[in-house]
Amino acid sequence: MRTNRNNNEKKNNKFLIIILCCLLVFSAIGLAGCGGDTGKGTEDDTQEVAVTLYYANADYVSSGDESLEKLMPYETTVTVDPSEQGYLASLEALKEVPGEEYDTTITKDISFKEVSVEGDTAYVDLDSSGLNGGSLSETFFISQIVDTLTKSFDEIKQVQFLVNGETVESLMGHLDAAQPFTKDLFTE
Repeated sequence: MRTNRNNNEKKNNKFLIIILCCLLVFSAIGLAGCGGDTGKGTEDDTQEVAVTLYYANADYVSSGDESLEKLMPYETTVTVDPSEQGYLASLEALKEVPGEEYDTTITKDISFKEVSVEGDTAYVDLDSSGLNGGSLSETFFISQIVDTLTKSFDEIKQVQFLVNGETVESLMGHLDAAQPFTKDLFTE
């Protein structure tokens, strides 16, 4: 009878050890998510970068009055991951018009694939979809991007446009885009 009782105690001890091991494993799994990087980002994971975005002057676009400024600056900040400089975020911000006196040719249909910088040249890679418009639209499109990048980031002096990773002759069929653009396209 004593051996039966010892056997029962051993079985109970094994069962208790198994339960404790399971609890330990589940606790470890539960704690693994605490305090670590969840990928969702927090305020500590981002930084603000001051930029000057350039928008089309809505009065010029509607009237064609040559005495008006064609592009208007808008100073703001963009929120970026610390590993980024803010190039792509500033171009994405051009899709949002800050007020009725501003206009943009950077629509929600425009997809920026990547912005990289080599030397003093920013390479803006666009998806081919959404690239359409007349010569004035193409001029504003290029000017908004070039002026925003060259006037917001000291390291950028010129912008080369790519479509799907390739240099193209033109973005919308009106301006030569095979070579990099410098700032102030409207004054050239």
